[in-house]
Amino acid sequence: MADPKTLPQSHLGLAAQTSQAEPPAGSHTGSENLSQNRPGQVGRPSQAELLTGSGAGSKTPTLAHIARLTGVSRWVAGQVINGGRGNSRVSPEVAQRILQTARELGYRPNLAARLLRGQRSHVLGLLVASAGDPLTSFLVQYLNYEAIKLGCHTLISNTLGRGGVGQRQFNYYVEEFAQRRVDGVFCLVHNWLPRDRQALLARHPNTVFFEPPDVPGAAYVGIDRRAAVQLAVRHLAARARQRIGLAVMTRTRPACQARLQGFRDELGACGQAFDAQRVFVGEEHGIRFPSHNRRTRKWEFPWQRMDAAIEALVVRQKVDAIVAHDDYWAAALIKAMRRRGIRVPDDVAVVGYLNHYLADWGDPPLTTIDPRHRVVARIMARMLETMAAGGEVATDRRAVLIRPRLIVREST
Repeated sequence: MADPKTLPQSHLGLAAQTSQAEPPAGSHTGSENLSQNRPGQVGRPSQAELLTGSGAGSKTPTLAHIARLTGVSRWVAGQVINGGRGNSRVSPEVAQRILQTARELGYRPNLAARLLRGQRSHVLGLLVASAGDPLTSFLVQYLNYEAIKLGCHTLISNTLGRGGVGQRQFNYYVEEFAQRRVDGVFCLVHNWLPRDRQALLARHPNTVFFEPPDVPGAAYVGIDRRAAVQLAVRHLAARARQRIGLAVMTRTRPACQARLQGFRDELGACGQAFDAQRVFVGEEHGIRFPSHNRRTRKWEFPWQRMDAAIEALVVRQKVDAIVAHDDYWAAALIKAMRRRGIRVPDDVAVVGYLNHYLADWGDPPLTTIDPRHRVVARIMARMLETMAAGGEVATDRRAVLIRPRLIVREST
């Protein structure tokens, strides 16, 4: 698997060419400098004032306006702004002036016209079960941020319907993306609907998945879940914890299987024996994902089922540390142990997974694994930009696993 630090420049897309740094606080933009008076001088009109003919009123800027203000033809202005590479007559200085003027005027290319000419839409589709799901909301935010840096917009589509992910909603958005001629798709929901992966790729070949989609040759970026649990176990063993337990949602999903493998491997590396009795699997005890009750407006989680985890791991197996499925499980376990008079971390240490911002506000603040969603988003965006720009992502660079990191707080 490729590490993001080793990705070749061709794979990283056009981020370095297209991203624009924001001016530092208190600095002036070019348009402000144009209209700023100097002592003893009459203020020069801004580009916007030149556009409207006076300081009042407004008018939508066009290529003709930019061409007139920069002293070039409309065709040349369009070639520069739309990324044309074939016009060798334009010097870098003139191209920079055209782009600067376009920024100052707030010029936006006409999307409909671009599509008629067969150009890119610079719109990226994003399929997610729910953009409000705390487990993926940060990734959605970072993907949108990275798309903006690349000069694109994201069309975020939630596929979560009643009773789970809606098949019809998923298919509807796949077709909607095609109608809107998106340049590519980020898919964060494929593992909920495995039968849709091939259909999605057939409709949108420029697709990058979050987590392995189990489709040969598909491009994806995932989190190394095995390494995540290894980091947690190594940390707990270094804190002299001798009876470490693991609490996961299921045995069937690949991410949980990777966690189990990492748990077994790292215990051996630390000189501790693996004991299957110290692994608690939530779905075998009726524990499901949290759900939102529309009537009460509350999130429902089977808190009472956490007692089963405490009974199995702490009471019967005498574990002195638990690696939890995620930060929400960790919070539930800590709450359940506190009711029983079990102290964290004095009696039992707890490690979560996600590094949700509320981990700092828990009692105690939660030691957790940070999946580095910002890095995931950066690599996914650059992969998709490379595809959308007509480039090729090398076969050995289409599958990337990001190594997470441990964030130590007071629960261990």
